[in-house]
Amino acid sequence: MDKKSPDELLEEVKIHQVERDALDRVFKTFVSKSDDPRAIESCVKFGWQEVSRVLHELGCRQSKQEVQLMVWEVDEDLDGYVSKEEFEIMYKRVVSDKTGLEPRKLFNLVQFMMYDKGNTGRVTVEDTLELIYVRYGMEHLEKEIQALFGENEKTDDGQEKSITFSEYLEQINKRATEKRKKKSFKKSK
Repeated sequence: MDKKSPDELLEEVKIHQVERDALDRVFKTFVSKSDDPRAIESCVKFGWQEVSRVLHELGCRQSKQEVQLMVWEVDEDLDGYVSKEEFEIMYKRVVSDKTGLEPRKLFNLVQFMMYDKGNTGRVTVEDTLELIYVRYGMEHLEKEIQALFGENEKTDDGQEKSITFSEYLEQINKRATEKRKKKSFKKSK
């Protein structure tokens, strides 16, 4: 049995058309934040400034160094920018990561933006259903929804619950911490 290289394994990761469409939309959103009209026209890459603008619009202020780290984590050719290819590689690495060790700072932002089709800065249960379904299947849909929104999918007044990017990050980080605790508990037995 031949052992496959990481690149060969990534080639096997399939991105559903729904995910690809959302990824394309998000990539274009980042590029559209550029001050350079040529970058917008060619739509080939974005840098930390564009990520910073998106974060600012979502009400999430981070330092220049924090945003540069987000880009650096996925910048394979170290040019200070994220190309379309690097963007897709990041996505494939994280969705196929079973260890939880793959850098996720930019991915978490991208995932939220994929859910936020209307660029409202908020995500509802309805917004997430299609992407969660194609990635995890029907058998995990409810568990994934609860991980993001908690037990109640509606507010006290019966409205559909929605979360901001900051709330989304809080839920994602809480879940990651719980998974690490479970793993270390299993190892200690």
